[in-house]
Amino acid sequence: MGRPREYLEEIHDVWAWSLAVEGLTDKEIAKRIGIAKSTLNKWKNDFPSFSDSLKSGKETIDSKVEKSLFQRAIGYSYKEKKVVIEMDANGNQKPARIETTEKIVPPDTTAQIFWLKNRKSKEWRDRQEHDVTVNPFLELMKAATVEDEEMNGG
Repeated sequence: MGRPREYLEEIHDVWAWSLAVEGLTDKEIAKRIGIAKSTLNKWKNDFPSFSDSLKSGKETIDSKVEKSLFQRAIGYSYKEKKVVIEMDANGNQKPARIETTEKIVPPDTTAQIFWLKNRKSKEWRDRQEHDVTVNPFLELMKAATVEDEEMNGG
C-alpha cells in the first residue's frame, strides 16, 4: 500500500466508526481507509480515540444483530403496507388506496438453539461433561470379590 498515511483524529476516528458500523472486518476497514492492516493495528495501539471509535462501531452493529437474533428467536409481528390500484368499469384508474396488513413471524427454533447455546452454554451445549470420581477403595473391593469368586470356582 506504500507509505503509511498520517493519522488525523478528526477524520480517521469518524471514518473508522462508520466503517465498523457497516460490519466490516479490520482488514476491510484498513483497505477502505487505504492503509495496511499493520498500520491500522498500530493506530489502534497508538491512538486510544481511534481504538475506541472502532470498538464503539463494532458494538453498535453487534447489538443490532443481537436484537434481531432475539426477535427472530421469540417471534414478532410487523405491519406491511401496500398500494392498491384499481380500475373502474371504463378502464380509468381509481384513486390509489393503501392496505395495511399485520404479518406474524413465528419463533424460529434454530435462532432459539443458537441463542441458548451461547447465552446458557452450560445447560445447552451439545456435549455434556460429567465429573465421575472413582473411589479407589471400592475398586479394590470389586477386584477382591472377583478374585474370591475365581478361587472358589464361582
